[in-house]
Amino acid sequence: MSRITLRSAFLRVVREWDTAVRHGRLSAQTAESYIKVGERLLRFTTALSITRLDDITDVVAQTFMDAPGHDRQGRLITTPADSTRRVRKSGVDALFAEARHLGLTTKAPLLDLPPIPRSAPRPAGALTDRDIEALRFHAERGMPQTRHATVLGLLLSGLHTGEIGYTTVSDLDLPHARVWACGTTHTTARYCPLDDDWSIRVLRLRADCIVKRSSADGSGTLATIASSPAYRRQASVCTAFGETVRSGGITAEERSAAPRDVSSWLAAKIFEQTGEIADVALRFGLSSLDGAARLAGYQWRPSAEEADT
Repeated sequence: MSRITLRSAFLRVVREWDTAVRHGRLSAQTAESYIKVGERLLRFTTALSITRLDDITDVVAQTFMDAPGHDRQGRLITTPADSTRRVRKSGVDALFAEARHLGLTTKAPLLDLPPIPRSAPRPAGALTDRDIEALRFHAERGMPQTRHATVLGLLLSGLHTGEIGYTTVSDLDLPHARVWACGTTHTTARYCPLDDDWSIRVLRLRADCIVKRSSADGSGTLATIASSPAYRRQASVCTAFGETVRSGGITAEERSAAPRDVSSWLAAKIFEQTGEIADVALRFGLSSLDGAARLAGYQWRPSAEEADT
């Protein structure tokens, strides 16, 4: 088995990942990301005339991880970002870990690679009501054919970017001014109210547009392509929001606004209106009140310095 081809090993590993997804041991999004990396590794090694699994040395794996690529517009990127390198490394690690479990190899390329540095997470910035109005204005450009207003409307309802990519026409309950959020690994499924007339209007227009150009069965996704893999849907949603931000020049704490900034703005509004962090947690499907408090920008526990005084 030590001379098994990479292609044969990859197909066997994919079957194991598929089984893990069906039994809930692996998320579909993670599996799709691993498979995408494996497919790219196959093309990369084929170009180098490498066909055997055990011929993928540390040097080959490192070269693959650092190889040039293309962005979503097809432009060449000669030096991949650290985030891209981490995705490639995790895919290679997962492939060889499963192959070792199946007895197909004993190798573990990239095992001794130093950790790829991560940027410090950016805290949510403080968007103002005027910023939100500016986002609404710029998001409407090209609608309902474009999805930018839909993404913003769903963010303003309390959906996360990982949920927006799966939201369909049938998830909208406009007569009751609410939308179904499917939930994610870290959030629970729930109904989110549509609190403002703007969101209801743009979502209705987008839904009508989707129904007219599709089979009209309500299964059409509002902001992404239904056939897109899970890992790509969330990135697509973030890209659409980023385009709105760039067209309006919206900043939060002297940086470009991010989807989380809209969520933070909404969380602060909810907390201001109700005075209950639990209401924030319910709206966003969060199981942690601490997480809900952070999202709303509320420090309900004394800091270490304050506790010592």
